[in-house]
Order: sequence, then C-alpha cells, then structure tokens
Amino acid sequence: MLPRRLTRPLVALSLGVAALGAACVLMLSHRAPPIADDVAPAVVAHAVDEERIEVVPTTSMAAARAAVLATGGRVELEAGGRLQAMVPRSARATIEASPALDILAAATFVPLQIAPVTAPAAQLMGVDRWRSAGFTGHRVKVAVVDTGFDGYQEALGGALPRQVVAKSFRADGRLSGSDHGRRAAEVIASIAPNATLYLVNFSTVTELSAVVDYLVAERVDVVSFSLGYVHNGYGDGTGAVNEAVRRGTSTGQAWAVAAGNWAQQHWSGPYIDADRDGIHEFATGRPTNTHAFAQGDLITVSLRWDEPAGQACSDYDLELRGPDGALIRASRNIQTCHQDPLESIQVLVTQAGTYSVRIPGPIGGGYGRQLDLLVVGSPDRGFPLEQSVAAGSLAAPADNGSVISVGALSQTLQSEALYSSRGPTTDGRFKPNVLAPAAGAVGGVFAGTSAAAPHAAGALVLLQEAFPRAAREALTGLVFGRALGVTVVPGDSGAPRIDLGTLAGLEPLLPAGAEAAALLGVRPPGPGIALMVYRGPPAYPLRFAHLLLDGRPVRAVYQLDRLAQEWRVFVTGAPSFVNTVDLIGNGAIVLVRFE
Repeated sequence: MLPRRLTRPLVALSLGVAALGAACVLMLSHRAPPIADDVAPAVVAHAVDEERIEVVPTTSMAAARAAVLATGGRVELEAGGRLQAMVPRSARATIEASPALDILAAATFVPLQIAPVTAPAAQLMGVDRWRSAGFTGHRVKVAVVDTGFDGYQEALGGALPRQVVAKSFRADGRLSGSDHGRRAAEVIASIAPNATLYLVNFSTVTELSAVVDYLVAERVDVVSFSLGYVHNGYGDGTGAVNEAVRRGTSTGQAWAVAAGNWAQQHWSGPYIDADRDGIHEFATGRPTNTHAFAQGDLITVSLRWDEPAGQACSDYDLELRGPDGALIRASRNIQTCHQDPLESIQVLVTQAGTYSVRIPGPIGGGYGRQLDLLVVGSPDRGFPLEQSVAAGSLAAPADNGSVISVGALSQTLQSEALYSSRGPTTDGRFKPNVLAPAAGAVGGVFAGTSAAAPHAAGALVLLQEAFPRAAREALTGLVFGRALGVTVVPGDSGAPRIDLGTLAGLEPLLPAGAEAAALLGVRPPGPGIALMVYRGPPAYPLRFAHLLLDGRPVRAVYQLDRLAQEWRVFVTGAPSFVNTVDLIGNGAIVLVRFE
C-alpha cells in the first residue's frame, strides 16, 4: 500500500519511439488543457459537474465507498485496495476532508516517438531459427497491457492472429484512444503467431490493478508492458504501480517491462548552492538546465529527492521558464517534515524554443540531499537535456525486481541505445536486465523501449512453449542464460542482448535433424484418435508432438510396449510422474489423441 501522503499526480509515459509527426495522446481525468486536433482524448467526456477520482481507504473500503455515495457520487471500480469513482465537482472539498479516504490524482499516458532501428529482429534474436524448428507460441497465453489498440480489428488475420481476447478496463469501455498497444501486439505476433494473445487496456492505476487480477484469473503466462511512470515510488520497486505488477509476478507471470527512453532527459546529483542564493547549481555557475521543445509538445517536469514518503523536511521547489526567460509554471509545495519529497509540472507548449528548469531550495541549507530530475516531452523528438545523467533514469515499474526490464539495443547492435533508460535502482540493483531490438516488426514507425519490451515478451513466449512447466524464475533464468554479452562503453548499463540461439542451441530440446521429422497417418478433422507412424531422428520429445502436426492440439500420445504388452502414455501438460513414455524413435507406431 502507498504511504498516505504519497498523493501527487502519477504520470505514465508510453515508451515507444517513432516519427516526429506522431500524435501524442493525453489522458486526464478531471482537467483537460487544449490539445491538437490530431490528439484523441483517451477518456470519454463526462458531465461538466462531475470528475473522476481514485482513492485509498484509510479505515475500510466500505467506509470509503459510503463517503463517495454520500456526496451523490457513484463507484466505478474497486481493485488492489483502491476505489475509482465519479463524484460531483461541488463535493470535492467534502471528499478531501473525509477521514475515510485519501484522494490520489489520475494517471497521464503520453506516447513517445523517434526514428526506428531497421535491423531484422528475428535474425538478431535467433527467432527465425526457432520458428524454422516449429516453435510458434503454441498453448502459451500472452497479454499486451497498454493504453489502446486502435486498428486491431483491421489487423486480425494479418499482422495479428485471426482471433484475440480483447478487453477494456477503462471506465468508458473503449479499446481505442491509441494504436500503441496494437503495435506492441504486432511485434509479439511476428515472433509467436500461435500464442493466445490478450489485448487489455486501462487508464488509471485502479484499472491497472483490476487488469492484473483479470490476467491472474485467466492464467496468462507472459505480460508485455510498454508504459512507464514518472517518479511513481522511489526508484526502488515501490509505489502503487509496482504493487499492482508484483501481484501478477507473484503468481508466476513473467513480465517484460520497457525500461524507458529517458537516459538523456534525466539528471541526478547532490543539491549545491555555492553562491548561497537559494537556487540549485547543476554545475559551477549554472543554475538552469535547458531542453528544446516544439509547439504542441507536452512537457512533464518532475523532481524527487532522497527523503522518506511523508517525511520530507527539505523544501525544494520547481520552476519552468520559457524561451524568453519568463516563468511559465512553478511547483511550490511546502515540505515541513510531513509531506512527500516530490514536485511536478506539466504544461502544453505554445511557443517553440528552449525551456529552462530551476530548482529553488533552502537558502544556505539542503546540502547532502540527492536530487532526481526528469524533463520529458511528448512526442519525443530526441532532444536531450543540456546537462543529463543516464544512470538512474529508469521508469516505473522497470525498477521492479520481479520483472524483466528491457532496454533498447543501439543501431550498432552492440550496446545500449543512448536514449534507453538504465539503473542502478536507488537500492543499488542492476537494470535493465536485457536489451532487445528497438523497432517494431510491422510498419517501421514503432520504436524505442516500447518496441523492445514486446520483443522480449515474444522470446519469453517461445521459451514458455519449449519449457511448459517453467515458472517465472526459471523462465527469466532461461532468458538470461541465452543472452549474449554486449560491448560496454561509458554510459552503457552493460545489459546483455537477447539471443535465443541457433538450431544448434536447440539440440537439448530437439534432436539433430528434427526439422525433417513427421508423424504420418490420417488425422481426424476434429477431436479423436489416429494411428500414426513417426519418421525422424531418434529420441524425439513427445511434448513437441504438436510441431509435427501443424500446431493441432494433442491431448495424449499412446505407444504399445510389445515386450511388456502394455500401453505407455504421454499426457500433454501432465506432471512428469503421469507420463510413462516421453521419447519416441524412428518407425514408432503411436496412437495420437487430438483435442
């Protein structure tokens, strides 16, 4: 559960990188600044006298629910110890004063896009060799959790499988609002086309909690998450989003999470006020840090420092000044040892140019505190901060110790992309865990760690098919064990890149020559039993019998032991002690039971 005082706005940025003209999608629950014509609101407009709120009960869920209903509000969703509701605007003060709950601000999602890498991912990762061996994601469930899936229906039977499981957890029930999720799903489908694909979207943290509960109930094996939250938690795997994700990974789900695209839009270091004017100095005589933005960009500036939640005694502020030096927006929360160590600004650019950030602090004090600053634009045009520090630039939940954090592979294919976020986490853990190709398989306009995460998820799907009994820890171990080292240069995290291996690397799974193996015989058009003959190399594993049958679901395989005059059986998905045979040789006669 989040500390009660951690009630600042939660900002989530989708971690794709594509063309400069890509539209940004802004999701706001109760305040909507002007947006460009090509930006579609992600949340359907509600009555002008209502607003959506998320709350954390302070006594009980029943008491929080009653407090909402007493104002004439209506509850939309309860999940993960949180409650989401629509309430009259006139009742805001009454609800804020209620001892039964704390109000949390809603989340904002912003797709980020720059130029993609064009190297073929299948070759980079060895996926083509696995596919030629017959691995396609058979019987594996994989979910893409994202903001929206515009165009997915038109892609069915093409870039996506003919059938998918699509479900919206947004209050308005829409799956649209962005094509970000559809593009991530297309990456996974290009790697594992026969996996069962779930498309699930959300717009608030409460809805994300409900998504996790749903995926657990559906027994989903792998989750791809290409969104990142700015300063949600403290960079150590804490925070509301991390709590929701951890509920999924604790059940054995493997989550591939985008690391972020913020290595060049992040700065961290100790507070310094050498001239004692009350303004932090990023370097000697440099009280500002600058970043170029274009008209229509959405600027998010966030400052966090190293004090506990609800116990910040150092009072820092945050200022954003425009190209002419005029103050555009300021965040001046007062910290008196009872507040969070957080300040944030969000503003839409009306004038292109270079914007500057200043951090006022306690005059003559505040020394020793470590500051962490993010200055992020959407769409992401690749403009860096004047002074940036790559280390510690991870998004949440990529800082979560139970997920595979995925960074973007550089265009040289040997190291981490300069923009790709990296650790260490604030509690000293290495991140990201792996690097993956940073370009989508379809369309050429989807790139960044948003594309890297579904590539890693696709690899997890193939490994889950090959090792169906592998739990999350074993599955992630298989990914790390099959990764190749990368060249480490200053600024790189040194994360290995994913390489599933060549056919030679598949020999522990399939015998040499298995690509030419076959089960010969007449197959029933539907469920039933067929008498078949195996032709191929010896010691073929029956758990991969579906590779010989065009992916047809195989319930069991029976073989007569002539010497013992009894039937041996292999049952798909059964514990090993159930199976009395698991390998067959050339010329073996078997009965195959189709589902």
